[in-house]
Amino acid sequence: MKRLSLFILTFAVAMMTFVSAGCDDGTGSVSISEKDESKESVVQESSEESKEQVVDISTVESRPEITKAQLNELNSFISAYKDVPEFTFDAENINAKEIAKGKSIMLVPDNSNNSFTSLICDQFKTAAKTAGFSKRICNESDGTVSYYSESLGNAIENSDIVLMYGDINKDELSTDIERTQSNGVKVLSVGNMGKDEKDHYVDYTLPINYRLAGKLLADWAITKKSGKVNALAINNSDSTLSTSIYNGFADEFKKYVTSGYCTVLSGSSLEVGNGLSAKIKQAIDKDPNLNYIVVLDESMISDAISGVEQSGKDIAIISTGGGVSAFDAAENGSVEMLVAQSYEWTAYAMVDYALRVLNKSELPIEQDVPVRVVTSESIKNDLKENTYEIDGFHEICFGSNFITGYSGIWNL
Repeated sequence: MKRLSLFILTFAVAMMTFVSAGCDDGTGSVSISEKDESKESVVQESSEESKEQVVDISTVESRPEITKAQLNELNSFISAYKDVPEFTFDAENINAKEIAKGKSIMLVPDNSNNSFTSLICDQFKTAAKTAGFSKRICNESDGTVSYYSESLGNAIENSDIVLMYGDINKDELSTDIERTQSNGVKVLSVGNMGKDEKDHYVDYTLPINYRLAGKLLADWAITKKSGKVNALAINNSDSTLSTSIYNGFADEFKKYVTSGYCTVLSGSSLEVGNGLSAKIKQAIDKDPNLNYIVVLDESMISDAISGVEQSGKDIAIISTGGGVSAFDAAENGSVEMLVAQSYEWTAYAMVDYALRVLNKSELPIEQDVPVRVVTSESIKNDLKENTYEIDGFHEICFGSNFITGYSGIWNL
C-alpha cells in the first residue's frame, strides 16, 4: 500500500469507552475526541481518498510549562523500572505439586510466528513441568480460527485447564469455548487485556497491568521533550493488548503534555511487513513536526524503523516488546527505549494463576508480571556484568529471582 491510508481507528469496545470519556474537561488538558453528529469533535472520519489523519490527541488550550519538579517526578518513576525487577508477588502459598498431580494444562497461543508468543510457549511448558503438571500441551499456532477451534476440542479430552494467549477473537469461538467449559475444562484468557478489563466468554482473565507500559512510553517522551511532544503512535488494529497499552499512554499524555499532539496510525497484522512501513513513511513526510514514534505492538517495530529510515528524518522510536528482535533493535539503537516484557516471567505467572483456579484459591487482584525500561546503554552495561555465554540480552534482562520466588510460593 503506497499511499497514506490513516483510517478510523478500530479499537475494541474498551477503547471506544475510553475515547468517549477522555474529552476536554475545561481545564486545558489534552483531549481525545471522536467525530459525532454535533461536529464539536476535532476528529474527522476519513476515507482512503481524503488521506486525513483521523485520531488526534491535541492541546485544546494553552497550558503552563511542565515544572522541574514534575519532570523530576517522572524521571524518578522511569528510573524505578531500569533495573532487574524484584519478585514482589504477594499471594498465599500453595502446594503446586499436590494441585497439579495427575492434571494436564494446555496453552493455545495466538500465532507462533510472533517471536514473543513462540518463546512464551516454550517457557510455559517449562514452568508447568516445574509446578508438577503431568501433561503440558502447547502446539505451534498458525493463527487461524480452525486451529483455535481444534485446540479447544482437544482440550476436552486432554486437559483440565486451558489458557488462550494473545489476541484471539473469542466472538468467533464462543460455541467452542462453551462446549469446552460444559465438559468441565476451565478456560482462561491472558496477554490481551489489562488488569481491570475482563475478556468475554472465558472463565477468568489474568489481571496484568499492561497500561503501565503505555505510561512509561509517555513519560519517556515527555521528559525528553520537556512536555512538548508531537508523536505518531503505531497501533495494531487487530490487537486489544495494543489498545490497553495505548490507554495507559493517553492517560499520561493528557496529564503532562503542555504543548503537542499524538496522531494514531492503525495498521492490521496483515500489513506488517506488507505496506505498513510505507504508510509510516508517508505519515512522517506529512508531518514535519513529529519528534517521537511510539510503537504499541512489538510486531510493528521493524516497519517503524524502516519507515523512519525511508523518510530520511531523525525521529526517535520507543516501543514495547519482549522478543529477540525487539531487544536487538534496542541494543543497536534503532529503538531509543524499549519497555521490555518477560516471556519467561509471564509463563510462570500464567501457571501460577492456573494453579490457583484449579485449587479454588483466592485469586490475586494483579498478577506479578513486571516490565523493564531498557536502552542500548543499559543493555551493554548488563552484558559487561555477565561473563557467561548467552544467546541474547533477553535471557538475562529479568534475571531469575522470579523462578526462586515462585518455587517458594509453590512450596517446592
